[in-house]
Amino acid sequence: MQLRQLIVFAIFAVANFCCVADADSLILVINGKEVQLEGEVLIEAQDKSLYFREVDGKIWFVEPQQIKARIDSEKPSPPLSFKAVGKRLLKELPAGFRIYETKHYVIAYQNEVAFARWISGLYESRLYRAFETFWEKKKKIKLSDPAYPLIAIVFGSKAQYQQYVDRELGPGQTMEAYYNLQTNRIALYDFTAAQRNPSQPLTSRNIERVLQNPNSIFLVATIIHEATHQLMFNRGLQTRFAESPLWMNEGIAMFFEAPDLRSKTGWRVPGKVFELRLNRFRRYLASRPADSLRTLLATDNRLRDPDSVTDAYAESWAFNHYLFNRKSDQYVDYIKFMSKKKALESDTPETRIADFERFFGEGLAELDRQFVAYVSELR
Repeated sequence: MQLRQLIVFAIFAVANFCCVADADSLILVINGKEVQLEGEVLIEAQDKSLYFREVDGKIWFVEPQQIKARIDSEKPSPPLSFKAVGKRLLKELPAGFRIYETKHYVIAYQNEVAFARWISGLYESRLYRAFETFWEKKKKIKLSDPAYPLIAIVFGSKAQYQQYVDRELGPGQTMEAYYNLQTNRIALYDFTAAQRNPSQPLTSRNIERVLQNPNSIFLVATIIHEATHQLMFNRGLQTRFAESPLWMNEGIAMFFEAPDLRSKTGWRVPGKVFELRLNRFRRYLASRPADSLRTLLATDNRLRDPDSVTDAYAESWAFNHYLFNRKSDQYVDYIKFMSKKKALESDTPETRIADFERFFGEGLAELDRQFVAYVSELR
């Protein structure tokens, strides 16, 4: 969840929500311009603020003064088709974008179709299938089908991508790819563009050559990481804008991210030991406080503080790796419990600790001892 979204969420969540209603159409006035939305009201507050989901899956936080007209109906508008989503994206994005569709994804790409094909292979053929196999066959969690086409926007260069990030999230945000919790979209860029001759067309062989570069490791990991977030929120593992501890949210995404650059797509299966994360956590162990696990579970503060975020992410990766491999049944039950949390409701630190402890027999001190011992044996 990005900073701007967190601010909106914090403001909107303080309202007293009283009901859930359906609506077909809203006409809003935003910055003096009329905007018409089709979709459904998921939550309505006593002050008439709305938590509204549009037909392409985008979430809107609507304040009463923005509403010019509202047309209610008994049945919400159906989700947009893949073709309609593609048309909408082409209207929103700069000129030159094209659409590449797969069974579950709509990929808007700016330059080379070969990179769009590579992304589709990575997301559709590899990640989507592996995600389903992991949760349904290995962990016995029944996933829901995505209610909306899964959208990925691929910019032709990092500079063009950064302009989009600045417009959507505000300046100062630096990431190689990201999933936007509000729009339900992934944004990324063709990272091969800076490593090849721009006068020559991109081929699958060129991409494979770029993937052999050690610098590609983190890029592929990030692309997988963000797409895992999208799948978690679209296949029933989590609810957008519900209470979702960051150590779990980010830890699961990191559990899936370890790249395999020997593969043509750059990734093969979840759960591999990712040396970058493991080494970082082992460095942290030298100065790790005794209450480190408790503070990680109780709040998201360490994962949001620039001074502690890197170590907190490494610990989240390591703890998820431990839970999936040593406490799998309890962790799966905990994930199922957390998936039922409702949007716009928050928990206290005490509630978060209590929710966690009810699924694990040991106290946190003993669990922490077993966790650190497990990490020391990882290779």
